Amino acid sequence: MSNSRSVEDLLEFKDDGPVTRKLIETDRTIVTLVCLKPGQAIPPFTHKRREAFVTCMRGSVRITPGDGPAQLKAGDISFYDGSQPAGPSNPGTENAAFLVTLVRKKGQ
Repeated sequence: MSNSRSVEDLLEFKDDGPVTRKLIETDRTIVTLVCLKPGQAIPPFTHKRREAFVTCMRGSVRITPGDGPAQLKAGDISFYDGSQPAGPSNPGTENAAFLVTLVRKKGQ
């Protein structure tokens, strides 16, 4: 049996800071929804032993992993090694929402 919901129903934007919601967690995969108002950011962090996939759902988001920044708009995806520090921010003028999918590296 599958359990499905509309991501749009889960979006929440707050003036006092980013909103994060863990949507899925298994022994290999974690999926988190992140909502940022314009100008909001999350300090760089790492996810050792994981690879990270970012899917921009709304607005624009800037991801700054160690190998260089990526500017994403709705519909764009990005991939980076989670052991490198990365911090997302919303440099745009509208709300931004994105999914971060963390997958355990093979053999980890």
